[in-house]
Amino acid sequence: MFERFDRDARAAVEHAKEEATRSGKREIGTEHLLLGLLSRPGHASEALTAAGADAEDLRAQIVPSEADATPPASAATPGPERTGAQDAAVELPMSSHARRALELAMQATQRFRHRDISSAHLLLGIIDQPHNGAVKALSVAGIHVGTLRADVLERLTSSQEADAR
Repeated sequence: MFERFDRDARAAVEHAKEEATRSGKREIGTEHLLLGLLSRPGHASEALTAAGADAEDLRAQIVPSEADATPPASAATPGPERTGAQDAAVELPMSSHARRALELAMQATQRFRHRDISSAHLLLGIIDQPHNGAVKALSVAGIHVGTLRADVLERLTSSQEADAR
């Protein structure tokens, strides 16, 4: 499924899986993808940083505090003690919004006639859905999603023009 993702986009999805696992979620949401994008250099993290996004502030909004967190499903399972490495190896499904973000990223890639899905395409896929956890977290952080989208599009257009030269 991820063969068309470039290295940074693939790493962002892997980091999103780690974020979801660490917070005890049973699926990867758009908010986890957002944190994954912030963890890697690229057009998405540059645009997010320029807009004022901070990974720790967003994580604090997204991930409940330790005291409020529901234990992960693996913690409730009787049997041998599980390690963090075992939890990270568990395959987590994606939420419907996260799956839709991947679809929209693919469409953006095709629209720009790019070969690979980049972190910027993935960010567009996330923010082009107005009602998901990532967009809500960005809004609470004071980031205007329309302005962020315009910046991402500018970065994609600029990189496309540079590649054409």
